[in-house]
Amino acid sequence: MRQFNTPPEWPDPPTPDWRPPRRWQPPKSWPKAPDRWVFWVDEYGRGVRGPIGRYGGPRRITTAIMVVVPTALMALVLLNPFSSDSEDTAPNLGPTAPVTQPPIERSAKPARAERTAAAIVTYRSCAQVRAAGKAPLRRGEPGYSRALDPDGDGLACPPVVRGSS
Repeated sequence: MRQFNTPPEWPDPPTPDWRPPRRWQPPKSWPKAPDRWVFWVDEYGRGVRGPIGRYGGPRRITTAIMVVVPTALMALVLLNPFSSDSEDTAPNLGPTAPVTQPPIERSAKPARAERTAAAIVTYRSCAQVRAAGKAPLRRGEPGYSRALDPDGDGLACPPVVRGSS
């Protein structure tokens, strides 16, 4: 059971189980209560939270916030007005262009003639290989990749055979 604990130099309450009425304030003629004074105690004299809205207890607005905010958050999580009916949880950012560029593979062992401290040679298309004068590329040579060898025979960017007339 909670009971009101009067500070020193305040008059004793009319009865031991007296509770200040709602909105009650001590008269201005009474001395100020010491800092951190516990106004509500249990039957063993330990400080406890006072009744809501009573002097020394939690204010109604504080209690209302402690109830309303968690309830609103739970409702937001359960109702989730921001989700769509789709099962995809990622946001839809509009249409995207498919990636048309093939991945570039790097050669594990470059040919001895090409082995230098420079960066590994890569080509994005057979036109680049031919422009560099390196066509055809064989598996293991610098610049060879599976993307440039569609039939997988180990020969990338073979010479173009033109029809005879």
